[in-house]
Amino acid sequence: MFRTAPSETADGPRLRRVKRAMALLALACLTALIYLAALVATMPASALSDLATMPRQVTALYGTIWQGRADLIDGYRIDWDHRPGALLGLRLAADATLQGPDTLLRGTVRVTPWTISARDVTGRAGPGLLALADGLAIAGCNTRAIVDVPYIALARSWAAAEGRIDVEAGDCTQNNGRIDPVPAMTLTLGTRSNDATGRLTTGDTLLAEASVKGDHRLTLTLHPAGSALIPGLPTGAPITLDYPF
Repeated sequence: MFRTAPSETADGPRLRRVKRAMALLALACLTALIYLAALVATMPASALSDLATMPRQVTALYGTIWQGRADLIDGYRIDWDHRPGALLGLRLAADATLQGPDTLLRGTVRVTPWTISARDVTGRAGPGLLALADGLAIAGCNTRAIVDVPYIALARSWAAAEGRIDVEAGDCTQNNGRIDPVPAMTLTLGTRSNDATGRLTTGDTLLAEASVKGDHRLTLTLHPAGSALIPGLPTGAPITLDYPF
């Protein structure tokens, strides 16, 4: 007949007490996390303006941080609606819409401690969006883009993309009043190793290439055909620019 050693008998109740304490601690942490998430979710979106300086493009904030709206200049707006189930996977996910007089883009934004990504971004982008960008030498354009981007992501050591953006032909007016024609173009996004890539073409002619590298560098190469579209740039050889970020 086998007998349990005294030390093993004494360890049994102690082990059960430790397990109960760990379970109670885990439950307390989960409760605190849910409570904190509820506080953040119900916080008015306008509170963001008290926590940080809003860009000049943002004119007003409505709703809550969980589900709200940001009004932008020139009649544009961004609406967002978070997906609560994403919190179980330690990430934030929100369905977002950018819309305005000439624009309607929809997609899903996901944020984790390691990655920020956008998925299923589709719709049309109008020339009025140029007014949201600072420092452009363009007064306005009459072109429109059709966007179909299933995936684009940036992580600590890699970047990835998939999709295409088709830009219609039109004209752009420079700040000095000069009108420049814009050909129909296609931006094709892809992934190579740890880098996200983009190729801008018109027909079979390559205009420019770009890559967002895993070490957080943007490399842009403007080919002679692309340089020819920008008055004043040399067209004898490709021009490459490298921007760390």
